[in-house]
Amino acid sequence: MSLFTNENLIIPLCALATDVNPNAELDSFSMKGYGHATVIIQFAASLTGDNVLTVECGATDSADTLDATFHYRLGSAAPGSATADTLAADATAATLTLTAATYQGKMLVLEIDADELPTSGTTVYDWVTVDFDGTASVGTIMAFAILSNPRFAGAIMPSAIPAT
Repeated sequence: MSLFTNENLIIPLCALATDVNPNAELDSFSMKGYGHATVIIQFAASLTGDNVLTVECGATDSADTLDATFHYRLGSAAPGSATADTLAADATAATLTLTAATYQGKMLVLEIDADELPTSGTTVYDWVTVDFDGTASVGTIMAFAILSNPRFAGAIMPSAIPAT
């Protein structure tokens, strides 16, 4: 049997019901050993105000050297609804404005390819941090990253988060 977790690393990026104001950064992760990251963010139905989302990249944990362009798709309905798993068409952005009325209670999926990460010379900025500028926003989220296309798949996937 081929297990999903033998080929993909699942990372919780924040605690349950993390506040997105006034400026929240999710936990950073390194894509050095992986070819693709899928970030899944669930917004609370109580989200108010607008938020701005960026994907910050750097050479070290939590570094914000350059922002990455990413793909995104929004779920069409809140969990428990018949179309909660129906995603909008693929779009790309370097900065995404999250209008509360649009994102309340819905799932947002971000896609990041390692070969599209920002670089400077031979340095690849492979540490990724999802950032919210929620100065006008109140609400909570839950988020996970799934790292896939590992360089070395195995029963225990190599960690992509900093040691504490």
